[in-house]
Amino acid sequence: MSISFLPAAPWSGRSDPEDGSDALRLHQLVRDDAPRALIGFACEAGVARNKGRPGASKGPAALRSALANMAAPDGARIGQGGFSDLGTMVVEDDDLEMGQAALADRIASALSRHERVIVLGGGHETAFASYSGLAKAYPGKRIGIVNLDAHLDIRAVGESGGSSGTPFAQIRALAGDAFDYLVLGLAEESNTAALRDKARDWGVTTVSDHALIADARAADDAIRDLIGRNDLVYLTIDIDVLPHYQAPGVSAPAPRGVPLSVIEHLVGEVMRVTAELGRPLPLADAVELSPPHDRDSMTARSAALLIRRLLLA
Repeated sequence: MSISFLPAAPWSGRSDPEDGSDALRLHQLVRDDAPRALIGFACEAGVARNKGRPGASKGPAALRSALANMAAPDGARIGQGGFSDLGTMVVEDDDLEMGQAALADRIASALSRHERVIVLGGGHETAFASYSGLAKAYPGKRIGIVNLDAHLDIRAVGESGGSSGTPFAQIRALAGDAFDYLVLGLAEESNTAALRDKARDWGVTTVSDHALIADARAADDAIRDLIGRNDLVYLTIDIDVLPHYQAPGVSAPAPRGVPLSVIEHLVGEVMRVTAELGRPLPLADAVELSPPHDRDSMTARSAALLIRRLLLA
């Protein structure tokens, strides 16, 4: 079969028992039935259809590896809190649509048991599966989408089907009038005039990379507005929003990008405002990592900083 499910493997990493009971790392916090969970989507098809650099299928394993040796947050204890690893959906060959449907079902099931699920892609085609699973888990709820990305990813679906460049057009077709989409870090030169015109026609709100470089808080009002008018929030992080020196190992490296410190602020602001306004943040994903192009695992390590916060903060 070209679609399979790989159960979670045991996590391992450095241990420092000589430093006492607080010397914990993330690999020591993995447990069954934790409040938050990871699930992987090992897929190459979306990036391949979008003519990007290969390697996205290796993303989930590389992100888990980058997370494993990170220090646990203050107060962490083995057997308490922590997070679960729900395994990885594996898509071989070009069976993208079947893989997305299978992942959506896994996500919907996971959200019945966990308060927050983080999906490790895969290319940005992961987003269509993520949103579909969230919509299944929360029928009738208005979902606001926050995308940290240099790209709009609203291309029309072509003859070969969806790709890493089409997920939010597909989501709009699914959501209809409830489609509410905010893109932070948009690079004008990486999106054609046709896509930018379509975004305006669809009511998509964008904050450019230039604006965020000049002022890390440039998107704060837009974030609050989107969260305030929706029932819950889906946060999706395309790692290529980061500059090439912080994220060399992606499908499309950014010549400019938005610095990691600013992206950390944006993730924190989404988490802060959802908590303040009482809007759930049940789902996030991190996509477009290409480990074969990742020097010194810098990209995976940068993304892992964001994932750690979403998992354990």
